[in-house]
Amino acid sequence: MRLKPLAWSVLLALASPLALAEGEAAAAPSSAPSMGPIEIELPAGYEEEMSKAGTSQKGLQVLEALEVKGEWEDKDEKGKSDVYRKDISGAYVGKKELERYKGASVGDVFRGLNGVYSGDARNSGALDPNIRGIQGEGRIPVTVDGTEQASSVWMGSAGVSNRNYVDPSMIGSIAVEKGPSMTPGVKSGVGGSVQIKTLEAEDIVRPGEQFGLEIKSETATNSVKPDETAMDYFGKDYRDIEGVSSGYNGQLAVGNKAIMQVSPHTQNRGTDFDFNDNAFRIAAGARHDDFDLLAAYSYRKKGNYYSGKGGSQRYQTDKWWDEASAVQGGNVSGAVATGYVANLYAPGQEVVNTSSEMRTSLLKGTWYLPDQQSLKLTYMRSEQEFGESVPYLISYMVRNKPEGEDYALQFPYSEIKQDTYSLTYNWNPDENPLIDLQAGVWMTQNNSRRHQNGDEVYGIAATFVSDQDVGYNNYVRCMAAGTAASCGAAPQRLPNTDGRFNVLARALQVSDHDRWGVNLSNRMQLTDSLVLTLAGNFSDEKLAQQAAADVGSTNLAAWVGNFVGTRSGSRQEFNFTFNNEWSATPWLVLNAGARFADYSAFDDGLAKHRKNKDAGWGDTSAVVGQAFSYRELMTATEAQAFRDGLRAEVESWGLPDEMVDEMVEIELANTTVDGYLYKNKTSFTADYDGFRIDTATNKFRNGEVDLKETVSNAQGGNGNALRYVGYANEGAVVEEVSENDRWSKPDKLQGTAWTPMFGATFLLTDRARIYIRYSEFVRFPSVYEATQSTFGGLRRASAVGPEHSYNWEAGYVHDLRGFMPDFRYADFRINYYKNEIRDFIDRDYYFNIVQFDKKKYSGIELQTRFDTGRYFVNLGGTYRLKQELCDKEYAATLEPFFQRDYSTCVTAGFPTTFARTSLQPKYSIDLDGGVRLFGEALELGGRMTYHSSAKNEDEEEWIRNGSLAVTTGNRPFQWHPVWVFDAYASYQVNKSLDLEMGVNNITNRYYIDPLARVMMPAPGRTLKAGFTVRF
Repeated sequence: MRLKPLAWSVLLALASPLALAEGEAAAAPSSAPSMGPIEIELPAGYEEEMSKAGTSQKGLQVLEALEVKGEWEDKDEKGKSDVYRKDISGAYVGKKELERYKGASVGDVFRGLNGVYSGDARNSGALDPNIRGIQGEGRIPVTVDGTEQASSVWMGSAGVSNRNYVDPSMIGSIAVEKGPSMTPGVKSGVGGSVQIKTLEAEDIVRPGEQFGLEIKSETATNSVKPDETAMDYFGKDYRDIEGVSSGYNGQLAVGNKAIMQVSPHTQNRGTDFDFNDNAFRIAAGARHDDFDLLAAYSYRKKGNYYSGKGGSQRYQTDKWWDEASAVQGGNVSGAVATGYVANLYAPGQEVVNTSSEMRTSLLKGTWYLPDQQSLKLTYMRSEQEFGESVPYLISYMVRNKPEGEDYALQFPYSEIKQDTYSLTYNWNPDENPLIDLQAGVWMTQNNSRRHQNGDEVYGIAATFVSDQDVGYNNYVRCMAAGTAASCGAAPQRLPNTDGRFNVLARALQVSDHDRWGVNLSNRMQLTDSLVLTLAGNFSDEKLAQQAAADVGSTNLAAWVGNFVGTRSGSRQEFNFTFNNEWSATPWLVLNAGARFADYSAFDDGLAKHRKNKDAGWGDTSAVVGQAFSYRELMTATEAQAFRDGLRAEVESWGLPDEMVDEMVEIELANTTVDGYLYKNKTSFTADYDGFRIDTATNKFRNGEVDLKETVSNAQGGNGNALRYVGYANEGAVVEEVSENDRWSKPDKLQGTAWTPMFGATFLLTDRARIYIRYSEFVRFPSVYEATQSTFGGLRRASAVGPEHSYNWEAGYVHDLRGFMPDFRYADFRINYYKNEIRDFIDRDYYFNIVQFDKKKYSGIELQTRFDTGRYFVNLGGTYRLKQELCDKEYAATLEPFFQRDYSTCVTAGFPTTFARTSLQPKYSIDLDGGVRLFGEALELGGRMTYHSSAKNEDEEEWIRNGSLAVTTGNRPFQWHPVWVFDAYASYQVNKSLDLEMGVNNITNRYYIDPLARVMMPAPGRTLKAGFTVRF
């Protein structure tokens, strides 16, 4: 390698150990890398000048002492420092921290990144990032080595969940930006971005060496092998399985128990290292002047974990059965359910459906070309199996849990196979400031199999009892009842024609989601004070999903999964950005730029069904209005005329005089309310736009009919009477679709948008600055949102336009080493944000994907770090000021009579929306620190995570009022505040061997993670031990 003398002088001063005088004590080991042999190019004319000076180059060269100061950073140190260098709030975690605190679930990689959560962290086997209460596919893109693979999956009545599958063992770093940006090489969204980098050759090969081999292995406690008995039943004739019978809808049972029912273990078995949680990784790397190579393989198999115990009383009640059964016949969820979660998942008990098994292979190669060019090729293959439950499972468990008996349902594993490819080109010549080029092409292929469509998980094709082997079923049930003497001989089995009695995975969903894309950016230093960055990217994706009916099941009971859950479509998007950075003065830096986006999407699945005229997929009718009725109080004159007319009519019947008064009173009673006479029903129709009632045409909300209005001295009396009574919703007004339009091809969705960005940074001192930034961003519907969202087209609302976000952020950043010069790091930043997303895409009461008026959110974020070399500490805090979903028309649709239950703006989201379950804690704190001893060979440290509850007063009021849809659908599970403590110890025995010990959840707390959509307690206390060997 050949570099300029000054550059190498700086590196030598930082990285090379000083030659020690003979007999001098050795210095403490340096954390800077050893660079190995270095060739320095001497300045032109050096030899001639030395000759003129009469100095022989063969002799000893005597140089004057020269002190050179500088800083060298590895990639993780740079990533952590960038959190304080950038004028956007963010977070970073490196390889060492990720491996130090590796938890039980994939979502644990976000723990310690303050204000960053993973939705449904214990259930998904994937990442669903939530930043500032914003989450969902496309809102916070997750890139892995520049590739994208987010996919939305169906979760029954709870809707969809965003999934990004990644193996924590292969992660080298995670960088987060909170809010949209134009950072080169970063795929941003309305809520921010998550950039994951996998292992690099430099993570394995020591500085100065050309080859490295690393073997890492670890094991942990608090894990138990799941009961997989039922998973072997698929494909078998159920009658070959002892004790199994079929019943209504083709469901299978063992005696009177569900076929998935298991007895969970207790934590007494999970305190030892019994090797039910094991992981290893082997990685080999090579670094050369012309190329880098990396090959790595990782494997982890982990059983179901046990929950904690401390604090479980907050999730228990002696009246849990009565409370659970009282809520809609056991269909319980949300705040009510969390009151007795510890009665279902007992403290210290096995939490089923939390196991996982991962296998990942990673290959990387970088070719260094002349003129500061490089070409990198990456391939990664991941195979995962993981336990997964469903939100409505709690309802089933409440209805069927035997009194006093441990009870759980173990689902078959979800399976993921994923391939990612990327090719990246970089060109950054020293002599040309106009070229700092990055270009890349990538592709991901994801195949998933999940048992989540709502049908019977284990069932047979013979769904009608008349088609089943009734005699055999009765015999098996009789034997299970313990009355063998009365059961007689086993009957002859019916033939298994066409496999009708074989066990099918009827809840199976199969998804294929393929993407490819191109990225390009170039940073140009136009002048000493002006930088222009141009960037563009294109992505193309295709989603194909099938429900159980498409892969063998004949049961139509899973129509929701068929019509609403599965989607198939294609989507393309192109983005172009430019950004100018101008150092206007020594104390002022200005940024300004813009983004152009172009988008298209097509519903391939619906088009196919329409072309084939498949039953249920035609556009049958559309709701165009909502009918209402009411009765109005008669005036005194009208009331008297009505009485007179009624008496005259009764008298005309020819009844005896003594019966006339009696009949008049009876007829008056049918028209009287609280003693007052009201007119016959008056009806009207309010316009309906697909998912909202037009308030201007709703007499109850536009001022024409005030249901609270009273009339004094009504009908000549002394009392007050309501002017309007008997108000009612008479149902939807539909418009039939013509036969020509019934099977019409769906429209292709298209859109374009421009959005600006600008910012200003005020440099108060060399170490302190204030910044303010404003950015807008558009997010077009994801492929899932742009495709069929309901059945039959009855309510044809759909999200066809983009979300448009408006974002303000202001912050103060200070490098405090001016006051603490001996510290390695001393950084402080605090920022305030206030954002709004208009036309927010979400789900309505009828499962339509629609657009609400706006979502508003704001808060304060704090981040600090201090590192003396021996001691270090990091502190992060987030305080949520506001998070609301606003839509005046929709609020009036949910409650069309009074402006009572729903405000225009509600905390988190309206009932059944996904925004309702994305509310972060009111405030959270992340604190970690430690000490380095024995020349930094031994490191001891710990972490504390605290979060408050996500208190939602609107939710509580809806529950008290019994408002529409509050206790059904996608209802959030609420949690109590909790402190969680972790600790670790890491000892470098020598340069080839590291030993690690750790414990997560030291106090063994029983708690529910924020943003949980499936009610599962978090893991209890877990001890981890491992080693790393390097060659």
